[in-house]
Amino acid sequence: MRGLTSDGVGTASSGERRSPDTPAVTDRHRGRRPARRRPLPLVGDLPAFRADRLGFLTRLARDHGDVAAFRVGPYRVWQLAHPDDIAGVLGAGARGFRKGPVLQRARLVLGEGLLTAEGATHSRHRRLLQHAFHPRRVAGYAPVMVAQAERAAAGWVPGQAVDVHAEAVRTTLTVAGATLLGTDVESDVAAIDGAIADLLSAYKLAFVPFGWRLHRLPVGPMRRLQRGRATLHRLVGRMIAERRASGEDAGDLLSALVLQDGADALSDDEIRDEALTLLLAGHETTANALTFAFHLMAADPAVDASVHAEIDEVLGGRAPESTDVGRLARCRGLIAEALRLYPPSWAMGRQAVEDHAVGDHLVAKGDLVLAPQWVVHRDPRWWPDPQRCDPDRWADPVAGRPRWTFFPFGGGVRRCIGEGFAWTEGVLALAAIARSWRLRALPERPLVLDPLLTLRPRDGLWMVPARRVPGG
Repeated sequence: MRGLTSDGVGTASSGERRSPDTPAVTDRHRGRRPARRRPLPLVGDLPAFRADRLGFLTRLARDHGDVAAFRVGPYRVWQLAHPDDIAGVLGAGARGFRKGPVLQRARLVLGEGLLTAEGATHSRHRRLLQHAFHPRRVAGYAPVMVAQAERAAAGWVPGQAVDVHAEAVRTTLTVAGATLLGTDVESDVAAIDGAIADLLSAYKLAFVPFGWRLHRLPVGPMRRLQRGRATLHRLVGRMIAERRASGEDAGDLLSALVLQDGADALSDDEIRDEALTLLLAGHETTANALTFAFHLMAADPAVDASVHAEIDEVLGGRAPESTDVGRLARCRGLIAEALRLYPPSWAMGRQAVEDHAVGDHLVAKGDLVLAPQWVVHRDPRWWPDPQRCDPDRWADPVAGRPRWTFFPFGGGVRRCIGEGFAWTEGVLALAAIARSWRLRALPERPLVLDPLLTLRPRDGLWMVPARRVPGG
């Protein structure tokens, strides 16, 4: 198979596709030089990438192998689709890279929160926030997670279509606000979701030459970006001011950040950045995973039946509790399949801060690297029958697969701090809703994917709920 370089010259092969049982070959990065391509001036492959982001990355791996370079706007971009190469960027070699341009530009909104911070700032903030995600504390959040999921579904009318994604967003935002910030954000959900839509509208400028230098201009996507940022800063600023004025320690993360003192204390701006990051990142992954899990159930009657059977057997008609997370193996497997087939982070970007070798290739300082979960999570070398949803494949989570074949939460020093929170909420919310409801697809409103900063369903996911009883 061929490789492809950013100047349109095909280079070294990244290796043949092989089964997981086939040992890696030493010449995986060698190959012949195919004919020259002609990327467009200034924008390179940007039009093709923007027209079909997921298809573009899939075709790149199919046609050119595990290492392929292309140009997007001013950047040379390397797609690495083999777990060994991904490990060299996100794992052992992580210090040779920084966040990619999309998350660098996200500082315009998120400031120096965990998602965007680098180096010593990231390490310091992570240390201060870690206790909020200790397993015992996450288990204590379980009653709120279950109650909010049940409350959302309680308003459904049998036979009347609902936007499952919108319901999931409302649920997970409310949970994040209550558990992490000690704040009731339910009345603010519409404003927050609208602000997120405004922010996502500016995603398209991430790779446009000089596009993000226009962020001060009140036009088009930049105007919406400014509006979304102002909305979110106003909401989070209000939360912080109220907590500081009360002086009350509510036992949540926001209290700990506001009331701390000493050399490690965060400034008001730093507290705002972290609170905003946790509110947004703390709900997005779980909302999307829940949405796609229900989509997968509706698409396969066997999966639907097996998940409902497990819920009935484990819960016996009662609401789920924190201790059930480990017992609901098939529910967890379904969430894992949703994260595998529809990863919230569909391609993880990094920018090289020093030269980095990938076989015979040189990723030069300043080049971008994409580790595409969308491609790797569906690679038949690691996943038998990869397009099929099979919750039971997770009975053995490793199953001989290399470490970096499944990384919805990243890994290494930047592994998502809220991974345990997301797994717990995903499993409990799925069980809480599915024990009382069965959802079927709405053929006239099929799933359409929208790969922006995260992978979301475009215009929501509309489904029709039907009541069920245990065993039904």
